[in-house]
Amino acid sequence: MLHLHLTAIIVSFILFIAVYFMYKKNNTAENKPAFIMHMVLRVFYLLVLFSGIMVYVGNMEGISNAGSHMQYGIKALLGILSIGFMEMAIVRLKKNSAKATVLLVICLIAIVATVIMGAMLPLGMLSF
Repeated sequence: MLHLHLTAIIVSFILFIAVYFMYKKNNTAENKPAFIMHMVLRVFYLLVLFSGIMVYVGNMEGISNAGSHMQYGIKALLGILSIGFMEMAIVRLKKNSAKATVLLVICLIAIVATVIMGAMLPLGMLSF
């Protein structure tokens, strides 16, 4: 399940960048390819959330033995915030709002914080 979660995260990030630049290049009502990609991105948001919950539930015994419940809670909160800011940045860009760039920066900061936090947790690749 961890591989599904990591793959969904990477695909979501790539789709986010693609959708963001598709809307930035052509922000009209007839931009069907960007709309379709945006819907696919939303499906991947759900896949990331579902697989993250499954990874957490599947490893709950190891998480409780390591005493890192709070860290996993913070990581889950950062992940939800990252997905929220990704969606808000795209919707603000779609509506031609001036806040789209600010939300993009906040989104990227949240994504980087989530990835670093996830890598340092016991299931991550940087845990020692």
